[in-house]
Amino acid sequence: MKGSTLHRSGLTREKMGLLASLTHTDKKQATRAQLNQYYKTAKAQELDLLWGGVQRGIQKVHSATKGTINKSPATYLTIGFIAGVVFMCCIILIVSISTVAPKIVTETPETKNVAVIGTETPTAKAEPVVTNEKYIIKKGDTINGIAYRFYGKYDEAKIQEIMRINQITNPNNMRIGQELLIPVSQER
Repeated sequence: MKGSTLHRSGLTREKMGLLASLTHTDKKQATRAQLNQYYKTAKAQELDLLWGGVQRGIQKVHSATKGTINKSPATYLTIGFIAGVVFMCCIILIVSISTVAPKIVTETPETKNVAVIGTETPTAKAEPVVTNEKYIIKKGDTINGIAYRFYGKYDEAKIQEIMRINQITNPNNMRIGQELLIPVSQER
């Protein structure tokens, strides 16, 4: 056998000698026992070397983590729950702040009683003229939606006015194609 083949097979010259003596002698039993003893001691040495390496690795890990405390899964669950609650509170706060519409405060100037001297009289404010606009009900329309479309907001008084003018007793009984009169105020 060539040396490269021996190297690749993992056999040493001593092992090859033992194998050759096993095949050429009549004392096969003794040689076989000798061969088994050799393999047992060689494997035991290999295992001892491997186990020693594992133990050194474990000792390195223990020395690196010497100051840490082992935590139970319940500890991690509690920490995660608390972090989740804090995170959700932050999200709710951000959403509530962003959805609050700013209130527009308009100041009305105070009018003081002023006496007018002379023939001129103060002009009276023009009162808005209320006209009725026609609207034909379409599929999906509700009385609240129609009021919102014409007035830009929900106003119960205006909804009642629309129902009174059109003699509607139940807003759920409106028909598609029905014509409604909507009171709309227009300033002069």
